[in-house]
Amino acid sequence: MSLDELVQSIPDDDSGLRSQLAHWISDWKRSEASVESLNGLVGKWHGNVWFKDSEAQNNFYRNWIQFKHDAIEGIHGMTMNERLYCFGLFELWDTSDEIARSNIRAKLMANA
Repeated sequence: MSLDELVQSIPDDDSGLRSQLAHWISDWKRSEASVESLNGLVGKWHGNVWFKDSEAQNNFYRNWIQFKHDAIEGIHGMTMNERLYCFGLFELWDTSDEIARSNIRAKLMANA
């Protein structure tokens, strides 16, 4: 699951929450903040919102935990393309100059 798919997993009944999270994620993508800060951002967001349905909240939480395990905790085992896909950064990468790409590499912990 990609970060964008995680956001889209929020049901239509909670479209306001989905828009809110999409906004925070979009800001994160354009910032120099790392994937570690994304972990805190989504965790804080999730802890301060109420879904209309507890099952939807539980499903989102399960999806978040799976994404966190696979993408954030597993980031060091990924290629750069896998990182760009998981975090929804292909478009930004393709339109970036070398300085911006260096910032994206740092964001995705790929500056080895």
